[in-house]
Amino acid sequence: MGAIAVSGAGRAWGHRPLPRKAGSSGSFGCLRIVIAAVAATLFLAACAPEYDWRDVRGPGGDYWVQLPARPVTLTRRIHLEGHEVQMTMQGAKVRDNAFTVALVPLPAPDAEAAGMTPERVLAAMREQMLRNIGASPSTPTRAVAVGLVDAEGRKAGQTQLQAVSARGAGRHADMQLHGRFGLWQGHALQIVGVGPELDPQQTEHFLDSLRLVKR
Repeated sequence: MGAIAVSGAGRAWGHRPLPRKAGSSGSFGCLRIVIAAVAATLFLAACAPEYDWRDVRGPGGDYWVQLPARPVTLTRRIHLEGHEVQMTMQGAKVRDNAFTVALVPLPAPDAEAAGMTPERVLAAMREQMLRNIGASPSTPTRAVAVGLVDAEGRKAGQTQLQAVSARGAGRHADMQLHGRFGLWQGHALQIVGVGPELDPQQTEHFLDSLRLVKR
């Protein structure tokens, strides 16, 4: 719904889709990899047919990303710190694990004057995601670099996002979240993998595939 798949973008970023296994020959290929003691990461990538990575552009053209299944795009209104905002999300699911990118327009001057600054919007998005899996909203973050590209996919520098990883507690103890949050071109942005069985390699591939499109 509204998602635009763009062929070849992964090559422009230096991120190629993980290989897919097909039929019995794929199983035999995995067996040969084990016997040959090739790197475990390559084996896991080759044996994950449910991850059908494809290059996708954000609905407003603000980012490129790879998603592991056919993407769905939706817009809905949410509440952050008592303020109603419009969030546009694009994502895909593999089993019970969700991989999504979301954008929220930064607040109008009147909301900012009331204390809803861009930084507070971003923090509220992150804290809400952590609460959703039963993790502490004060889970620490670390800075990570993300690449910038122009509209044609050419490299255009780097910027930094806040990275966070957390595991749920209590009745959400089986839930994990790995995400990145930042401000980008008039929006608060989040990219998250969340679910009970997140594959570390596949989740890292998703997060690392993000490129922000510089206008």
